[in-house]
Amino acid sequence: MIRHDTRDGVRLLFLSRPQKRNALDTATAQGLVDALAAAGGDEAVRAVVLAADGPGFCAGADLGEIRAIAADPGARAARAALSEAVLLAPGRIGKPVVAAVQGAALGAGAALALGCDAMLMASGAKLGFPEARHGMLPALMAPVLLRHLPPREVFRLLATGEDLPADEAWRLGLCGKLVPEDELLEAAMSLAASLATLPPPRMRALKRLCAAGARPLEEGFAQARAMREEFA
Repeated sequence: MIRHDTRDGVRLLFLSRPQKRNALDTATAQGLVDALAAAGGDEAVRAVVLAADGPGFCAGADLGEIRAIAADPGARAARAALSEAVLLAPGRIGKPVVAAVQGAALGAGAALALGCDAMLMASGAKLGFPEARHGMLPALMAPVLLRHLPPREVFRLLATGEDLPADEAWRLGLCGKLVPEDELLEAAMSLAASLATLPPPRMRALKRLCAAGARPLEEGFAQARAMREEFA
């Protein structure tokens, strides 16, 4: 479910369920957590690029799997904990992580891309948070977006479920650069390599410093957990 390669010290991690639009089922989510941790511990790796196989980046959580465990509180809690772990994983390694987004990044897929240290988007790509349109509370999306955007903008995006085209994501500062899709991977690799200036312990500290002005995701996720159980 996670395909990987290493080129010139940059670890490439590909979400690889193109037949399911790279939706995050348990195996893929756990595989990504493990792959990021492995990259963080590999001395030969200086930076990471998170990309995807197929026409889209990630359709979000695997809704078929979510529906299958809906009646099992224990399974729901375990799946929610894994979802949090996926979104926290890019920030927890001492190496820069760059997301390369093509096609659609929706729900948890958009949050995953935004949780990386930098994000590049193909010119025709989009972010989307469709949970509200399906009657679902976008519990994990809000803490992630609030680290990047003012509360009113976050409310608008999450309450309407509107798509956010790449040019708008760039205007809002969510995306560092727009590039043609056929240049996306190389551009992300180049950016990742350029960010890898510090040894991992100092890079991890720099990442914490840069996040210090925002509410810790762990706190936001704890509040989201309580709200999600209220509406389960």
